Amino acid sequence: MNVSPDSQRNDADALFARARAGDQAAWDELYRTCHPKLLRAVRRRLDAPLRSLYDSTDFASDVWRSLVRRRDEFDFPTLGALIAFLSKVAQEKVIDEYRKRHTLKHDIGRQRSLDGIEGDGRLDRGLASDDPTPSQISIAKEGLERLGARLTDPEQRRALELKEQGHSNEEIALLLNWHVRKVQRFFQDLGSSWPGAGGLP
Repeated sequence: MNVSPDSQRNDADALFARARAGDQAAWDELYRTCHPKLLRAVRRRLDAPLRSLYDSTDFASDVWRSLVRRRDEFDFPTLGALIAFLSKVAQEKVIDEYRKRHTLKHDIGRQRSLDGIEGDGRLDRGLASDDPTPSQISIAKEGLERLGARLTDPEQRRALELKEQGHSNEEIALLLNWHVRKVQRFFQDLGSSWPGAGGLP
């Protein structure tokens, strides 16, 4: 017996009604028919930065869950109407996620790959250095110069120079023939007059 195209179309259009009534075979058939079209709708909207975070199936699965959860609220006269609805919902979910990921709080543009390769294949420049910036070095140097200018004792000036060169308190004590506690006390007193530490600039 031949099945006419009209009766096939009517069977396809009735799939959602049967699925909504609890027919598992109808849900399976709907999934096989609609899922590839749903994935295409998602892929059309998914840009490279989002693609690095999500797979197309993430959005498609979310759409299916929404449909199943709210199935009693919908009635689609044709299979085409259902596919159009699913595609529209999928695209809206991608757009919502795009907007969310491009807000200042979740700016996807600031995310960096741990392997150093960006989404477009370019090598990532890496994270910003913890080293002081040139302006921070300049400010610190000016502060040290102001402190040194206030010191009248040449040994104290020498102690400050040695500290600036990276010598430890023990090394400074040996070089100046001071006790280590004297060196510690000197830098402690000097620290209280450092700009921003409660002392005068």
